[in-house]
Amino acid sequence: VPSGGYSSISNVQDPLNPQPRDKMESFFLGETLKYLYLLFSDDPALLSLDAYVFNTEAHPLPIWAPPR
Repeated sequence: VPSGGYSSISNVQDPLNPQPRDKMESFFLGETLKYLYLLFSDDPALLSLDAYVFNTEAHPLPIWAPPR
């Protein structure tokens, strides 16, 4: 994208002529990059994937365990 940022490709089935849409979807920064940061962070204390699951908006929700 000439102006910077990220963009989708109009037709992914034409790899020889990729045409960016010159539009970055609003969810890309708010959700996609948050998923990547939380999943690949080297800090194990940041968020344990054994204790949390992400919803569709990339919010961590605690995994509920029934009382024993």
